[in-house]
Amino acid sequence: MTTLIIKSNSEEKTHLLLQFAEELGLSATAQNFQELNIDSMVKGIGRKATDEELMDYLSKETDDTPISLEKAFAKYLNQK
Repeated sequence: MTTLIIKSNSEEKTHLLLQFAEELGLSATAQNFQELNIDSMVKGIGRKATDEELMDYLSKETDDTPISLEKAFAKYLNQK
């Protein structure tokens, strides 16, 4: 099974896409997509975020250089 997500600001185009999917015999639904930000991640959005919303949020600014676990936890690893 494949899930396809399309972001659209046009109700007309969304309706046409749903109609096209129906003609092809595919199951399709339209849902509002919550754009997650720092505030919504801290305070919550009133429901569980979808996997798509989380992946969209977590994939932002992917140009950042990751740091190693040792560096991230160095302060705590050196404590007795």
